[in-house]
Amino acid sequence: MGTRAAKVPKGTVNVIASNGRLQARWYWQGKRYYLSLGVTDTPKNRRLVAGRVAQIQRDLDYGEFTGDLSKYKPQAVGVRVTPRHPSLMELWTKFVDYKKPQLAVSTIHKIYGRYGDLLSRCPYQELEKSTEIREWVLNTQPPITAKRLLQHLGACCKWAVQSGLIPSNPFQGMASSITIPKGERGGDEIDPFTPDERAAIIAGFENSQYYRHYAPLVRFLFLTGCRPGEALALEWGHVTDGFIHFQQASIVGQSNTIKPGLKTQSNRKFPINRQLQELLDSIPRVHNLVFPSPGGKVVNWGNFRNKGWVTVLKNAGIRFRKPYQTRHTFITEALRRGLSVQDVAKLVGNSPQVIYAHYAGASRDLQVPEFEL
Repeated sequence: MGTRAAKVPKGTVNVIASNGRLQARWYWQGKRYYLSLGVTDTPKNRRLVAGRVAQIQRDLDYGEFTGDLSKYKPQAVGVRVTPRHPSLMELWTKFVDYKKPQLAVSTIHKIYGRYGDLLSRCPYQELEKSTEIREWVLNTQPPITAKRLLQHLGACCKWAVQSGLIPSNPFQGMASSITIPKGERGGDEIDPFTPDERAAIIAGFENSQYYRHYAPLVRFLFLTGCRPGEALALEWGHVTDGFIHFQQASIVGQSNTIKPGLKTQSNRKFPINRQLQELLDSIPRVHNLVFPSPGGKVVNWGNFRNKGWVTVLKNAGIRFRKPYQTRHTFITEALRRGLSVQDVAKLVGNSPQVIYAHYAGASRDLQVPEFEL
């Protein structure tokens, strides 16, 4: 049998068996060439075709190969040059361009940009190496990330087949074989902080030598339940008449990028209570942003989350949960305090259906009533 193609340098002729018949295969100027040698795969026939293979190799080595295969084959032997298919990253880029008009910029960046970064580091870029790509993903990423990435690759290649870019989907069904350990399931599930944990986190930021600058932001997230991007983009001009007017959001993951409008609405009014007013009064109005970075720009959320947030929770001995759990904590606590689902939905910019489906059932302890019998 021939040497595996992955170990053969470009420009080297490789003899392989395809459906029991010998074939010469090589790359030249970005194209893959196949030459059917017209004989079955036996030791004797491999010796017979060695001269023709050597001639191809010589022409490649001396720069005399022109792309014309007729000189290397008998009259009856068919030759085909396969068109070059897009590489993994080329195909992914085309797929993301196709998705852009359909999705928010933040979604494109957060989901497709993240997976694009992973794919750009993959050492295998040929779709024919789908098995190697899958193994690389499984060996370098947590199971839940690997599964989601392969699901996206399957969707990408399904679109590419429908668009006539590739003949088949090499990632179809791959993700279904990956089992997610129980401990990794539901990484974004609602898992609110307790009141003691909330107080410890705020105190941890306030007392931190390196991260106390972010203490007002953390307190604000707990007091409003707003999305992180809404807090990062909040300007002093949006704080008027006893209300916070959420009307724009930072695209989390893209430094200093702010877009008008919110995730589910164009704007939202949030009443300022005593606690919020005291917090806002304590913040110097030096910059246009209410919660700027130390340099006066939009906070780099990735750095905040991966450094400040992780460090403070670790030092406080609190089980790690993402900063987004501040929102879940506010919603859960508001429902426990007796606010209606409709009111909570209005405060945080969700629909009542979302609150009912994800929060209301877990926000209170059910008591079995006793009846007079």
